[in-house]
Amino acid sequence: MESDEDLDWLAQLYEEQGPILHRLVVLLDAEHQSGRIVRSALLALHRRGHRLIDPAERVEFLQEHVVHLARAVRDAQAGIRLPAVAEARQQEILTALSAMPARTSELLIVSHYLSVFGPELAGIMRMSVRSCNLRLEAALETLRRAVGDPTAGSQPGVIESLSQEVTAALRSAARTVQSPGTETLEGELRALSRQRGRSVGPRAAAAVAVLAVAAGLLLAAVTRPTTAVPEVSSPAPSAAPTASAAPRSLPAQVRGVPLYYVGRQDGRLYREQRDLPATGNLVSGALEALLTLAPLDPDYESAWGPGTLNATETIGDTLTVDLSADAYAELATPGEADRARNQMVYTASELVGDPQLRIKFLADGAPPPEAFVSDEGFTRDGIEPMPGLWISSPRNAAQLSAGQVVVIGTVKPDIGEPIVTITDIDTDTVVAQTSAQTSTGVNADGWRVWSVSVQLSDGSYDIRAAVAGTSAENKSVTVD
Repeated sequence: MESDEDLDWLAQLYEEQGPILHRLVVLLDAEHQSGRIVRSALLALHRRGHRLIDPAERVEFLQEHVVHLARAVRDAQAGIRLPAVAEARQQEILTALSAMPARTSELLIVSHYLSVFGPELAGIMRMSVRSCNLRLEAALETLRRAVGDPTAGSQPGVIESLSQEVTAALRSAARTVQSPGTETLEGELRALSRQRGRSVGPRAAAAVAVLAVAAGLLLAAVTRPTTAVPEVSSPAPSAAPTASAAPRSLPAQVRGVPLYYVGRQDGRLYREQRDLPATGNLVSGALEALLTLAPLDPDYESAWGPGTLNATETIGDTLTVDLSADAYAELATPGEADRARNQMVYTASELVGDPQLRIKFLADGAPPPEAFVSDEGFTRDGIEPMPGLWISSPRNAAQLSAGQVVVIGTVKPDIGEPIVTITDIDTDTVVAQTSAQTSTGVNADGWRVWSVSVQLSDGSYDIRAAVAGTSAENKSVTVD
């Protein structure tokens, strides 16, 4: 079990960075999810604390994940709404920022509110340094055309450039945001102390409480190797509105759409189940999401740059995908191109239910970069690009009933039987560790199926399946 000192660094980091991260989330127009986003980032950092020792790297890790989780919960088609300020020039700048495309204003907000540029900004935005610098320069020029040059007659040392004006305006807007209170956290602390019947250091206890809450709120999606059927969800009918209640319509959603992302550590292909707005073409919507929708799991990323899906066309078993040229801009190596192609090939073929689907690429209607040219089209390569094993059930962040819990997954046929370890997140105590019962044969997709059954009482748990020296995956669940 972790000592108070082991948790102390996380509690101190939360005290120092919590208000800044909360205000960043608000500036990125995701205030309604601020608590969940910040706690999810903290939990992700806690799990990697032994790998990230440098304090500056830990802060950058939190900033990176907060930015991308905020993007994931924000309406991808809408601009970013910024808080209003009283000073006229600053409000002019904030209004112009809000009118920009979301990805452009996001880059200006992150860089100027946090005062990070160059390689540090590129890391937070998950971009190459060259691409990040070019986009930031273009964004500032766009803003300059909208609001003009800095106010004439500024005194030395006050505001001497448009960039400094942007920083001042954003920080003025941030000061209007109320810092998150501590009453809820204190209540969670007391409840945790009663449950465990022991005392801990104040900072360590605070960290435990933060992690306990985060475990139930972590924004991670399910990754399974078996084919899922997306479910279209429309608003349920309700009673007729009264004279004082104006009717409103909610857009239908397609639930459980499989989107394939790339593992940040191993470069393997992982799947998240996401809910997407219902459109006339589900495949186009999913491929566009790969360009615009950040993965919820901080261990995943998209190989694609932030480009645009121009069009798709299906003729027979061939799907032609026309992307803007900037979508390909950051795919500089054969490995990066291969991972990007696989994201679209596996996402599209799973959605149409055709493992033999062929995909051809275009760049603004013209031939794409050489790595994306194929006369026959690109197809799936079986389960080879995927990791060695998956946990199919339960879903990450699932709420389970106390009692017998069954964990089910799949493993590639040549890497052995998984060992499943279940750890109480609150106490860091291993409550179960067992070898999974694994089928001798493979299913239709080429995987061996495994399962484990274990008795769990109320609490938050980390379920980890691993085959020594090859692969591992984990899910966090809450049992009550």
